This record gives sequence, C-alpha cells and structure tokens, in this order.
Amino acid sequence: MSVFEVPGRGSALREASGRLRGVDLPRGTVEALTRWFDGADPVPPPGLDPERGAFAAAGYLDETPPPRTATVTVAGRGALADAVAAALAGPGVQVRRRDLDSLAAVLVGETGTETDTETGIGTDAVCAVADGPAPAAWTALDTLPAHGTAWFRLAVEGRHGILEPPAVHPGDAGHADVRARRLAAAGSGHPHLLAYWDAAPDAPTGPGDHALLAALLAADVRAWIAGHDTPATGDLVPAALPARRRLRVVDLDTAAIADHALLPVPDSAP
Repeated sequence: MSVFEVPGRGSALREASGRLRGVDLPRGTVEALTRWFDGADPVPPPGLDPERGAFAAAGYLDETPPPRTATVTVAGRGALADAVAAALAGPGVQVRRRDLDSLAAVLVGETGTETDTETGIGTDAVCAVADGPAPAAWTALDTLPAHGTAWFRLAVEGRHGILEPPAVHPGDAGHADVRARRLAAAGSGHPHLLAYWDAAPDAPTGPGDHALLAALLAADVRAWIAGHDTPATGDLVPAALPARRRLRVVDLDTAAIADHALLPVPDSAP
C-alpha cells in the first residue's frame, strides 16, 4: 500500500490489490504517513493516531509478524538448479545443495526425515529440480510432508516448464499423483508420455528460461514460508488456484502460464 499526491486533486491511496482510491487528507499528513509506510521513518507520526487507526481498521496496515526462517534444500545439478538456489537466497532462507541420490541416501531412515549428516539440522523444505523430464525417483520423496518437510518440484519438458503442486501437508499431491493424473489425461497416448519421461532428454533452455522458472518456484516457496496458502487477488490479478492444488505449465517461448487444477489420486481398493 502507498499514499501519494495527485496533482490538483489531493491525496490518493493504492491498495495492495492494485485498486486506487481518493483520500481526503492534508498534504502534510500524507507526507508523514508515506514516510512511515515506506519505512523511511520507523517511528509512527505523532498526532496522527486517528488517521493511523482508520488505516488499520480498513485493513491497510500489515501487522502480521515477519515470516519465519526456513532451511531449503535444492536437490539437482546444473544451471537450472543453480538459478533456483540463487533465487531462494536471501533474508529468511538458508539454502543447501544436494544431488538427488545424496538426498535419498540421507532421507530414508526410521523417521523418514531428511537430516544433514554434518550438522544434524533438518531441512524445512526440499526443492527437486530437473532440467528435463522429472525422474520417477522423485516418487520416493513423496513421504516428506508426512514428516514435516515441504516438497517442491520443478522439471522441464522441451520448451515447457512444469511446476508441480507443492506438497506441504500429508495427503497433498506428490509426484506419484502428478504422474498418475497426467498419464490418465493423456488417454491412449499415455505410452508415448511414459516413454518420453523415461528417455529424459535434456531441455533446450538458457539463462533467461532458468531465471523465469527459478523466480516462479522461489515465489511458491516464499509464500509457503510466509504462510500465504491462498494466492492474493485484486484488481490487477484474477482469482488463482492455490499452489497446492495446481500444476503450473510455463511456455518458455511466450512466457504464458497455464494453471491446471490437480488433486491427489484417492486410495482405491485393489
């Protein structure tokens, strides 16, 4: 949210949703509030308790606590995994790197949780990254959420990035669910899709593709860390599916994004 002057028309406010509203406040009040909102003045402006109270009552002041610090393990090799690690780095996130084989070796144990063999500190989330079709071995890590570790996955098929739904809680869609749903949707073409996945051809991607996909994955991870399970909507953004309930496909040639609803495959009798 920001408050600003409109030449010749007084003050206005831009909501976090993108909506613009006129505000009947004197210029000095607007300037004082703006300095405080922007963080330039850490002390609330004196004498403006009613105005600050009005903004708070309208829901314009975000008084939620800062997001927690999380340890995120990026599992994968190559430039795309490097880009994901770089996009995640920053305040509130400690990034670790492992290859998938190494991760699986320390993951499988009596507790099922992933623990660093050197420090003994567990990881809060795992991001598996493949610059090619997702390997079937990812299904072995679908138990992560049951042991308190969030499970994010990014793969590339040709010129399409595939962001699988994050599995955060037990029962969320894992990689096995994604494979089953996509094979079912392929109908009679499912043998071709399965053979393509098994062939695992390298994706023809470059630095721009890596930056785009890494930014999208990092946004999902940071939203999870902050506890924002439901995506924001507003005047500039249409209603969107929660990340845990959608398969996101990114066209790397046009940057078009398509979100497909995806639910876990229910258990069935043998």
